[in-house]
Amino acid sequence: MEFRRRLKLTIAVTALVAVVIPVTALAVAPGASADGTPTATASVVKVEHYTAPRKKVVKRRLQLWAHPTPGQVREIIRSEARRWRISPASLSRRVACESRYRWYATNGQYSGVLQFGATAFFRGMSTIKTREVKIIRTKSRRVHDARITHYSDGRKVRRRTTPRRQRVVVVLNGRIPRNPAVSNTFAQIRIGAQALRGISAVHSSEWSCGA
Repeated sequence: MEFRRRLKLTIAVTALVAVVIPVTALAVAPGASADGTPTATASVVKVEHYTAPRKKVVKRRLQLWAHPTPGQVREIIRSEARRWRISPASLSRRVACESRYRWYATNGQYSGVLQFGATAFFRGMSTIKTREVKIIRTKSRRVHDARITHYSDGRKVRRRTTPRRQRVVVVLNGRIPRNPAVSNTFAQIRIGAQALRGISAVHSSEWSCGA
């Protein structure tokens, strides 16, 4: 009786193993893992090479500074001198003499970085030509070229390669208000620059400080 039980158990186990092994063999096919992720290496379809540009231009909106620092005043001077093709040193000397680059400087009825009175200021605004303001900043940074490899399974692998220096030009665009205050720094420096160029209703000789 005991022998028959053991015989039946052995036959049952043998039959179960015979069923499980083919199923396992089908489930884990050659070249694949148990969880279905391919283990075989995908082939390379193509390789792209990306070269970082030596110059990059970035444009941003400029909210005109209401209370510019002395450093920002100098930046406006350089920008306006470049735009109207005058000497930045001449305009800077006049601003330094009149106000020491302080937007809040006052002397009786005169105010601002170039010490304008209301009459002269609005006379200069009548020939300002354009209210558009553009300030250009330049900096340098380190970037890398890249190699992008495309595989047959849809993957893309990006690797950094050659390092290089990139020149970044940041262009800040703004606009002088239609009716600016007499002490508006951007408007005063524009009128001052145009006066030095000889294209303003305000003459350069009207300032006591030389350029």
